[in-house]
Amino acid sequence: MKGSLPGLSAQRPPVAAPTRDDAANGPLVLARVCVQGHPNPPTAAHCACGASLLPDAVQVPRPRLGRMRLSTGELLDLDQSMVIGRQPSVSRVQGGVMPRLVQVASPGGDISRSHVEVRLEGWHVMLCDLKATNGTVLVREGQPPRRLAQNEMAILLDGDIAELGDNISLRFEEIP
Repeated sequence: MKGSLPGLSAQRPPVAAPTRDDAANGPLVLARVCVQGHPNPPTAAHCACGASLLPDAVQVPRPRLGRMRLSTGELLDLDQSMVIGRQPSVSRVQGGVMPRLVQVASPGGDISRSHVEVRLEGWHVMLCDLKATNGTVLVREGQPPRRLAQNEMAILLDGDIAELGDNISLRFEEIP
């Protein structure tokens, strides 16, 4: 830019306060923004890009909270809640937002119609077993595999794997 100081053209301004239009596109979260404009959890010490964080937290539209890689090879952004199963459906919607329905093949019938929910709450990615007949196993590095109880909810960490049955698993990546 003509007349600007050296180095300033590469910096994005801090994230502005969201407008009503932003809020209509998704939930807001409290975030510490880096000098490059990336939102981070309010507990973060530094941004993944290496830039320093501004001292005050602000409300911003929630960013993508990672990705879910299905054993089928499909890769889905964690930008909204999801219900996964062989014929997923929802009977009630929380917060007025319809979750994404993700259908997976289950030739052996091991996977329930609506088997698990991946719920996004604030900066957390949660896994909830939806009373799956054959259960859901959570595999976390350094821990023995653990079968979730019916309706049990667990906070997911980067690298966690949920095994549903019929050789279908969900791997959670890039979770902040």
